[in-house]
Amino acid sequence: MSAVDEMLLSHGVKPTPQRVVITEFLMDTHAHPTAEDVLQAVANRLPVCLSRATVYNTLNTLVQAGVIREVFTEPGPARYDANMSKHRHFVDTKTGKIFDIPWEEVPQLPKSLHGKYKVHGYQITFFGEEDSG
Repeated sequence: MSAVDEMLLSHGVKPTPQRVVITEFLMDTHAHPTAEDVLQAVANRLPVCLSRATVYNTLNTLVQAGVIREVFTEPGPARYDANMSKHRHFVDTKTGKIFDIPWEEVPQLPKSLHGKYKVHGYQITFFGEEDSG
């Protein structure tokens, strides 16, 4: 049994060949791929045809189980990240590339807003481009 099989099982996910291949790909990339990127990258890694629906369903299953996270970088499709450590994202608006920013480099939002609202979670994404000057 592979490390990916064990990791999926530990999250309550049955390690089907499709789930294993998709998870392995996501764990090996820092590119924050879209579902279409995942489909193109793993389509030839299985002996059977991999459908678009299978990729989307697998990504949804992995997100719900806490194996990967969905990253939203408006505008555009959702992207996927297997780095489950606390971190933020920076989107290069010229290239579309997404980079991880260490969690501690950005001040945190308090757990309570003005004592009125309990914060359950939040996502911060920075947008910009390489400074060539």
